[in-house]
Amino acid sequence: MMEKLKGGARYIAGGTDIICKVKQKVLQPDALVSLRRIRALKGISCNGGTALGSMTSLREIERDRLIARDHACLAQAAQVLATPQVRSVATLGGNLCNAAPSADTAPPLLVLEAILVVEGPGGKREVPIDEFFTGPGQTTLEAPEVLTQIRIPSRESGTGSAFVKLGRLSQDIAVVNAAALLVMEGKTCRKCRLAVGAVAPVPMRLKKAEALVEGRTIGEDLLEQVSAAAQQEVQPITDVRGTEAYRRVLSGVLVKRALMAALKAATQASGS
Repeated sequence: MMEKLKGGARYIAGGTDIICKVKQKVLQPDALVSLRRIRALKGISCNGGTALGSMTSLREIERDRLIARDHACLAQAAQVLATPQVRSVATLGGNLCNAAPSADTAPPLLVLEAILVVEGPGGKREVPIDEFFTGPGQTTLEAPEVLTQIRIPSRESGTGSAFVKLGRLSQDIAVVNAAALLVMEGKTCRKCRLAVGAVAPVPMRLKKAEALVEGRTIGEDLLEQVSAAAQQEVQPITDVRGTEAYRRVLSGVLVKRALMAALKAATQASGS
């Protein structure tokens, strides 16, 4: 159908973003092609990793026990995204394909190193999530392609993850959001992944800040170093939700909070 419409149409999943844009005349597509009744795009499965259909609702993710156990940061992000009514309709794929820099599910999936499965007339391809976003509202998807699945690698032993967010209201669009994932061996961090949203043209990994943590024991001094590094690495702007300076400082604060929460979760998971 998309090929026949020759680029004049847009896909619609839950519709919580695109319908607003159509009503506001930000978008004026010739047609909307609904994905809602395609059963193959829905559901959560765990078999040597976790696979989520792109049409899986955020409410399903929020309430799934295995997601909460193995990928806590994603469950936590779903819990604070908009309202229960919106989460019952909005989909994981839609939140990603909308490509808002503030998308709440993006930082968790970045630290979880998710792989996005994309299908179109040319076949199937896999895209690491840190290569998926190309700019505000822009992704690597070609017009006829559909995001079909989000794959998350198996959780390693000693892993803890966390997501934190600050908006003007608890369920508002994020002023800044952040996710952290740690893999601990005793008191030493073997692996660290940090990501933030709403502070750059796309949701971003903080690779310089990550490098400060790996191979070290996490204490207050290191947390302060990571907080300062995060503030230097982000690229915020000033808009109606916050100034550039405020977002920069807040990035450091939230990264530190996410790291502390992830460390607590990793410690509990390892029983140490």
